[in-house]
Amino acid sequence: MAQDEETVSVVVPTYYRNDRLREALDSVAAQTYRPIEVVVVDGSGEARARPVVEAFDDEASTGDEGGALDVTYVAQDRDEGPQAARSIGAERATGAYVQFLDDDDRLLPEKLAAQVSRLDSAERVGVVYCGLRDEEWGEIRPDDPLRGDALERALRIDTFPAIPSTMLVDADVLAELLPLGNRHGADDSGMKIELARRTDFDYVDRVLVERGKPDDPLSSSWAHVEGRKRLVERYADLYDEFPDEVWRTAVRQTYYRQGRKHLEEKRWSAAAVASLARAAVLTPEDRGEYVRDALAAVFGRPGMAAVDRFG
Repeated sequence: MAQDEETVSVVVPTYYRNDRLREALDSVAAQTYRPIEVVVVDGSGEARARPVVEAFDDEASTGDEGGALDVTYVAQDRDEGPQAARSIGAERATGAYVQFLDDDDRLLPEKLAAQVSRLDSAERVGVVYCGLRDEEWGEIRPDDPLRGDALERALRIDTFPAIPSTMLVDADVLAELLPLGNRHGADDSGMKIELARRTDFDYVDRVLVERGKPDDPLSSSWAHVEGRKRLVERYADLYDEFPDEVWRTAVRQTYYRQGRKHLEEKRWSAAAVASLARAAVLTPEDRGEYVRDALAAVFGRPGMAAVDRFG
């Protein structure tokens, strides 16, 4: 499909969250940047989001919010996960830039304008991200922003807050990844590794996204832990090209999350102690803090609660 050199394609996967979806779409309509096309990919399997998208399309076609929007609705026969939905939307997109927008997130009005400007002015940059405001954690802006060659940080799984909704991606770079790999539990991390293999990253030091609190966050699930393990295994050869501490950081944090997850489910867990001890052994830095947490886990959930409270 022919590419429009100025258009931003906003791809919105959605799954049974019509109330949030409309807020996300309204945030696109409120953008100061034009031209924009919107591609909504509905994974409900029953076209659940169609009425929301059709109502939005009717209003967006008037251009009341700064210019008309081109809106496309795609209904999947069944849910195949967020990466499949993103791939479908990106393959339908015609813009020079692609914005993935989760249906529970909102873009602030200057988001696309600020990032298109940065992409246009930096020759080697294919991904620009920004800070965000989280419903639970408040404003999040990195102390050490990820800029330039991002591959080492991506392999460390240390790129937050570069997440799909905060990123704007050059469509030509993204096309090299399509269809996006399905790495359940680590989809975003895998996508960032692949992007970092192909292009530089840059950062706009502004809060330009509001992130909703998901009903069942994948990041706190066992799928996330297992997904991170599979990701490290998948890129074993790539890790070999970097200092050992890069692999150790990624694996350390995976076992740390695994240990904390065990203690979420049980008041005391030998598996939690073992996982946190392994994290302490693997860590290339801050070993004292990880040893402290491993020792606290010997006292179960109360021990970890005390560490969290008094640090």
